Amino acid sequence: MKRVFIESGIGQLHAREHNASAGTGVPLLMLHAAPGSALMLGGLQARFAQRTLAIDLPGMGDSDRLPPSLASPTVADFATPIAAAAASAFASEVDASDVYDVYGTLSGVRVALELANRPGSRVRRVVLDGIGIPKPEQLPELLERYAPAFAPDINGNHLTNTFLLCRDQYLFYPWYARDTEHRRPNGLPSAELLHIKVMESLKSAAAFRDLINAAFRYDVEAQLKALKQSALISADGAPMRPDLPILDFPPAEPLTCPPDLLDKRAEKIAAFLAD
Repeated sequence: MKRVFIESGIGQLHAREHNASAGTGVPLLMLHAAPGSALMLGGLQARFAQRTLAIDLPGMGDSDRLPPSLASPTVADFATPIAAAAASAFASEVDASDVYDVYGTLSGVRVALELANRPGSRVRRVVLDGIGIPKPEQLPELLERYAPAFAPDINGNHLTNTFLLCRDQYLFYPWYARDTEHRRPNGLPSAELLHIKVMESLKSAAAFRDLINAAFRYDVEAQLKALKQSALISADGAPMRPDLPILDFPPAEPLTCPPDLLDKRAEKIAAFLAD
C-alpha cells in the first residue's frame, strides 16, 4: 500500500494506492464513510487485484478541506475535487476513454452516485455498499444531532466526545440514542481497531458535520433511479432499483469486518467488476 497526494483544484487530496503497477482490469476508486478516512477501507482494498485508489474525502484524513467560503457544502461540492483527482490519477490508465469503477460506502455512496451521474462521467461500474437512507421523519433530528460541531476544548473534552461518538456508533443507531430501542445487534470491535477509528475521526472531525449533513440531505432515491451504469447495491437500495444485483451481505465496516466475511464481500464485488 502506497500513500500519495493528488492535486484536486482545492489543494491536495490524500489517497492510499494499491497495485499501482497492475496492468489489467479497470482501476477502482474507493470512497469511505464519515467520520474516518481511506484507512478504514484498507482491508477490503488489499483484496482486489486491479489498481485501487482509496481517497480521503475533502477535509477528512489527510486531505485538504473545502474552501471556507462554502458555508453549507453539498455532496456535489465534495465530489468535484474527487472527480478532478480521479481524472488526474487515472489518465490514460485503460484506453482513450480513461474509465474507472467506483466503490462507496455510506457517505461515500453519495459521492459515488454524484460522480456516476454527472454529464461526461467516466465511471463505468458502481458498487454502493451500505446506502443507509434515513426516514424522512428522522431527518431534522439527524441533521441537528448526528454530527455535532467540533470545537477543541482546553480540558480535552473534545477527545472524549469523539471517542464516545465512535464507540457508540457500533452500539446504537443513532449513536446518541443510548437505549434498548435503538440498540444495534453487534458489539464493539477490538480496542486497537476502535483506537484507529477514533484517531482517523479526530483528524476528520472539523469536516464531519459538513459531510454527514450533506449526505443526509442528498436525494439518494432520485440519484439511484437516474443511475445508468451497471451497479451492485446493498439491500437497503433494492426497493428503488429491483433491476440491479444485490450485495447480499449484511452491512459491515471494512475496518472491523471479520476476515472471512471481508473475503466473501471482496469476491462478490470483484466478480461484479470483472463480469
